[in-house]
Amino acid sequence: MKRRILMTLVLTGCLALAGCGSSASTTSTTTASSEKSTQDSGASAGQDAKKVTIKFGNTAGEDDIQTMALREVAKRLSEESGGRIEAEIYPSSSLGDTDDLTEQAMQGAAILTVSDPSRLASFVNDYGMLQMPYIFDDYTGLDKVMETELYAQWEKEFADQGIWLVTSNWFSGTRNFCLNKEVNVPADLNGQRIRTIGNDLCTSSVKAMGAVPTPMSWSEVYTSIQQKALDGAEVQTPSFYATRLWEVTKYINKTEHFQLIGSVVTGTKFRDSLSEEDRALMEKVFREVGTEYQQKCVELSEQYEKEMAEKYGVIINNNVDIDAFKEASVPVYTQLGYEEVRSQLMEQMGK
Repeated sequence: MKRRILMTLVLTGCLALAGCGSSASTTSTTTASSEKSTQDSGASAGQDAKKVTIKFGNTAGEDDIQTMALREVAKRLSEESGGRIEAEIYPSSSLGDTDDLTEQAMQGAAILTVSDPSRLASFVNDYGMLQMPYIFDDYTGLDKVMETELYAQWEKEFADQGIWLVTSNWFSGTRNFCLNKEVNVPADLNGQRIRTIGNDLCTSSVKAMGAVPTPMSWSEVYTSIQQKALDGAEVQTPSFYATRLWEVTKYINKTEHFQLIGSVVTGTKFRDSLSEEDRALMEKVFREVGTEYQQKCVELSEQYEKEMAEKYGVIINNNVDIDAFKEASVPVYTQLGYEEVRSQLMEQMGK
């Protein structure tokens, strides 16, 4: 009898211990499973973050500083997004000219291009004033322009028409009259067919400075000069170099009439497809690269001019009467109605 009671107690104790062990094991398994589920959920969220692919198209050549800057933007966007944002670079008008690319972006294509104020004036007229002759002496005020009330107003006006003005502080160089003759005063340009951008601002300015404005696609300029359908072009040194215009044009006359501001644009439809974080990242990276490449553009221009003079016999004419060209361009401000907005901008910039 005593043995039977003892056996019963032993069995009961073993079952109790087994029950405790089972409970601990179950709790441990449930906790581990819960932790794994949480980890998997976090990993899935990271994997599900939206991947963005955008095409960067421009008219500049493969080796132009603008294309170099676009490559740098693509690199940083990829790095800072953990590889989620990828950009493909299409230089040399391979996706179309600047106006074509802007139109494609407005229609919703994931395309971004570098335009300029003179072209974009067809959407927001007053913005074109930033491209007027001799409005700035150099690139150093570009970042400050973006801090003005006027600029904030322009951003909104562009957005109302379907354009996202990502940044306006890119600098592609100072434009000069490049042809096969020395030019020191506006009269030296009389009768000279000079390629310029095909809008009222540029054609009116070039005409006021004495030349015959001749708009055409940049990709056609080299052949047109070679075949004598053109006498030259007004262009910045990096593009002159990248297009090898030194083969058909021997004078870079340093009129420095336009500071070529790069306006980075895409469509609001594409913008609205991005998260707020990705929008902010794109604006940050484009503005940072824009600021960094401003001085690089100046340095590269000087390097190219030195190389072309020494290797290819290009004459860099620094004897231009800048004041004469400034005086010749003054009436264009009145003609295009930019006097008042120019005064407003200068006041807001503290000039």
